Amino acid sequence: MTCSRCGKPTYAGCGAHIEQVLGDVPPADRCRCRDEGTADAEGGQSPGGSWLSRLMGK
Repeated sequence: MTCSRCGKPTYAGCGAHIEQVLGDVPPADRCRCRDEGTADAEGGQSPGGSWLSRLMGK
């Protein structure tokens, strides 16, 4: 999957299997929009984090 903001490889979902999905992509070449709080809608996570983390206040 490619980020619609930065055009770099990214993933969708909870993030538990990032290395299985992006294992062949060097970390420096991966999308950092989630880490920077600018995740795209396709990424499946809002900039504020998961619904559970927002619910728990984390």
